[in-house]
Amino acid sequence: MTEFDYDDNGNIIGTRPKFASPLSEYMGANIDLAEQEEVPNVKSRRGNLKDPEARAALPVFRTLSLDDLDNLPDPEWLVNGILPADALTTLYGAPGSTKSFFALDLACCVASGEKYNGREVKQGVALYCVGEGLRGLKWRVEAWKLAHPDADFAALDANLIIVPHAVRLLESTEQSMLLNTAKEIAETRDLRMFIIDTWARSLTGGDENSAQDAGVAIDVCERVRTETGASPFIVHHSGADGLRERGSTALRGASDCTLHMQREETSGVITLTCKKSKDSEPFSPIRFKLEPYGHSVILKEVVISYPSGGNGSYYGQQQRSRADWAREAAERNGNPF
Repeated sequence: MTEFDYDDNGNIIGTRPKFASPLSEYMGANIDLAEQEEVPNVKSRRGNLKDPEARAALPVFRTLSLDDLDNLPDPEWLVNGILPADALTTLYGAPGSTKSFFALDLACCVASGEKYNGREVKQGVALYCVGEGLRGLKWRVEAWKLAHPDADFAALDANLIIVPHAVRLLESTEQSMLLNTAKEIAETRDLRMFIIDTWARSLTGGDENSAQDAGVAIDVCERVRTETGASPFIVHHSGADGLRERGSTALRGASDCTLHMQREETSGVITLTCKKSKDSEPFSPIRFKLEPYGHSVILKEVVISYPSGGNGSYYGQQQRSRADWAREAAERNGNPF
């Protein structure tokens, strides 16, 4: 696919690749569904695939040549080095691991254009579907503003949009409402991400362990992404062992990026680990501590150097926590004991 560049006299002076925008133009069939209805008897006979004429009247899949593939937009970052754009991301962790604080921090940075701890972001609208903790959200936003006094608060107010309840992804009415809401925003503004917090609340009436139910919910998120370009960001609970997502593995299979948050009870250190990154190398673990602002707290990124053993490996969690305690005590009193 090629577009031409012209001079003032209408003469062709060069060519350039024509990119599909949005990317969803590559995702459909060659024949529009509306065109199918104009073919006699296709609508009434579509369900009878034993009928050769009905099968022949179905549309064909849109295909790509290698040139088409080469002209697709390169993968981009929504938050540089952490959150891919136009991709499904899952964040999971145990209760109290500050998952929602992290999700809100990302959303506020994207909405305001503020760098995320020094990392560039792609500014635009962040749609946050709040299934848990709505009343405390205003204090969390207040804390974020206090921690980022130079941020563009006008952009934040305009671009951070809250849906004040969980969206039930297994109910057809709410599926359509989510898609319509996202499309309405995307008609006039850049909708960068939409956050589902939490996956469990959004699967109300279904079974988290069911690959079929998870697949339906994933498909809804992917449809919103395909039609608007917004990146789905799923906040989910971990299983009993705290190491993997709870429920069906279909969510990890569908995710382009999977993140894990874990909080050490003794030291209070929170670690963000990239468990899956489809189009890049997983980033190194990032550590945080909670820092109070106003009526709430924010996640403050910190650098923690744990002592290593003779073989260069890290100590276990208990030993790391003791080392943390000793270092912090030394900083406070000049004496670790």
